[in-house]
Amino acid sequence: MTQEKQNVVIKIGTSVLTNSRGWISPSRVREIVRQVSENRSKMKSVIMVTSGAIATGLSKLRINATPGSLKLTMKQVCAAVGQPSLMALYTKYFNKYGVNVAQILLTEEDLANQYRYKNFWRTLSALVERGVIPIINENDAISVKELIPVNPYVPDAVRFGDNDRLSAIIASKIKADLLIMLTDVDGFIMPTRNGVKLVRELRGVDKKILSYAGSPSALGRGGMLSKLQAAAIASRAGVTTVIANGLKKNIITKILNGENVGTVIKPSRKRFKS
Repeated sequence: MTQEKQNVVIKIGTSVLTNSRGWISPSRVREIVRQVSENRSKMKSVIMVTSGAIATGLSKLRINATPGSLKLTMKQVCAAVGQPSLMALYTKYFNKYGVNVAQILLTEEDLANQYRYKNFWRTLSALVERGVIPIINENDAISVKELIPVNPYVPDAVRFGDNDRLSAIIASKIKADLLIMLTDVDGFIMPTRNGVKLVRELRGVDKKILSYAGSPSALGRGGMLSKLQAAAIASRAGVTTVIANGLKKNIITKILNGENVGTVIKPSRKRFKS
């Protein structure tokens, strides 16, 4: 267990925040908030990247469907309805611990446009310096990245189409020590001759590793392939990534304590200066 405080980015997947119907679960949001709040003394800074706006909209509109089954316009409608309620839950539960939070919504254009890009990082840095926890989400109400790349000249490292990659971009930019990616599986499961196994540690991510990853999940646009691609971005920037099951009790606490949970992706190179 390390005693040194770390700069941490935590990405929370939709499946971690929803119930069996695919609707938002306030109790699960509360549990994530409890762990983050109770472990703040172990972190020099913390930034959260959260999914769940569309699922929250589904529950508010009482639509029995998964986000993946919706047409684009309905996804955007649900995101527009759900994002304020999702943020209200985070605000409510963090307030109980005396923690201030801020909402930041992004599209790919915000990273492709130099002026907006600089404004985003300036605001993010100022929030962290004041002890405010930024809660970031892709702006699904207007983002159409899944259909058309906004700017083909923007490098892959600064483009995103889901919150997995976005969290890795942020972790890389702020030179985070740790990126925690919470999902509904125990980590990266790789096939073997005798079945499958949970991979405890990787040193970087190569094409062979990516070939073992599956497709996006029903609840979110991510899936293990997206998480490994994100981990590769973080790894190249010198950031350690842990992919773990956010439904397991005290999982954030265990990761910060250095316990052997999930899949740890070590940096493939030493941290570089940007």
